[in-house]
Amino acid sequence: MLEAATLVTFAAMLVTGIVYGFPLLVALIAGWLLFFDYGLMRGFDVHELCRMSTRGLSDVMPVLCLFVLIGALTASWRAAGTIPAIICWSVRVVSPTTLVPASFLLCCVMSLLTGSSFASAATTGVICMAIASSMGANPVLTGGAIVSGCFFGDQCSPMSSSASLVAGITNTNLLSNVSRMMRTGAVPFVCCLGLYALFGTLAAPGADASASIALSGTEALRSFVLEPVVFVPVVLVFLLCLLKVDVRWTMVASLAAAIVIEVLVQGMALPEVARTLVYGYHAADPEVARLANGGGVLSMAELSAIVAVASTYAGLFEGTGLLAGVEQAVTSLARRTTPFVGVLATSVFTAAIACDQVLAIMLVRQLCDGCEGASSALALDMESSVTLIPALIPWSTSCVGIMAFTGMPMVSVSCAFLPMLVPAWSLAISLWQYGHPTFVDSPTARVMGLTDEDDRRRLAA
Repeated sequence: MLEAATLVTFAAMLVTGIVYGFPLLVALIAGWLLFFDYGLMRGFDVHELCRMSTRGLSDVMPVLCLFVLIGALTASWRAAGTIPAIICWSVRVVSPTTLVPASFLLCCVMSLLTGSSFASAATTGVICMAIASSMGANPVLTGGAIVSGCFFGDQCSPMSSSASLVAGITNTNLLSNVSRMMRTGAVPFVCCLGLYALFGTLAAPGADASASIALSGTEALRSFVLEPVVFVPVVLVFLLCLLKVDVRWTMVASLAAAIVIEVLVQGMALPEVARTLVYGYHAADPEVARLANGGGVLSMAELSAIVAVASTYAGLFEGTGLLAGVEQAVTSLARRTTPFVGVLATSVFTAAIACDQVLAIMLVRQLCDGCEGASSALALDMESSVTLIPALIPWSTSCVGIMAFTGMPMVSVSCAFLPMLVPAWSLAISLWQYGHPTFVDSPTARVMGLTDEDDRRRLAA
């Protein structure tokens, strides 16, 4: 009873914070105090609970270092003229009508190459939002397309850290999981692209309005030196990703190239470059500022604090046994319905409570151990649910991070169609299979990558 009251209270705190506009960091700190208090009531002493809390901090240190790189990189791309040059080039070849599906596809490509939703958002996502701003395109719809594209690689890229984590904790083969996920996710992908093409056309501003907005923006950006050399930082990202260089070293190389361009091409002094990396790029011209301002290491401070606080939850959940009673309920739900129903419900619950994708994945593996009969089936279920659901949770670090990098409005989550369609499609397959026991033998099921192991009843028999 105490566990249920604690979780309900935490959920109420998060919802109240969002409704009244309180900073997410405040709500998460209050949540930590709530879980800490739960541990005290369960008989744990303060020192034990502090050790539990700090256990997860070491796991997120690589992520926090990545945030520093992202902040510096996004500022340097602006100051070097890279993003202004891409905007000026894009308004000639991309229209407001095609920008939304193009943003989705570009972010899909980058997320496949990097395997990171954060890296994709901080590079391609930033560029796409800047182009949308210059064209007067719908920021909500463009933001949703960016979120969908950035999370595409989380389930379909062999480079993805989340896909590797799922394979590792389920003792399955990463490449086999990716192959199956790409086949089962083909229909949602096509539907998602079609929706963005349709809504992008309907939401696009008139030709005269978009031309006027684009003209005023690109003319202001002529204050930068827009020679071909300013594209080098972006080319480096794509090239090094194709060569499978670690994403952090890729960003360092791109950052170094941008700094050289800032000094030698844009004529910035070294002290000004240093200030830009820390505080972000800030133009004096209001029109340039509208399109190019942003970035900087300090812009990542709040997000870093959010991730650090959320990481403390993992140790508290595990050490105090707060979620121990949930496992029975999940197994019961899966047996009364279908295994995927249990995994999906658990994914939504853990993503909302844990506020972090990695922690949610770990919790789902623990809580859903008795849902499926085979590890490969559980891995597929997790790839179709818990790796994507955090993109739809407004207080999740995954969602907050992408919003912070790109500057898109929070309501863009409502247009993130891929994280909605993939679980919905997998749920439909699960329910159809439940009513048609021979479905896994059909050619359709085989094309989608399903095997006998994906039907728990066959394994039980």
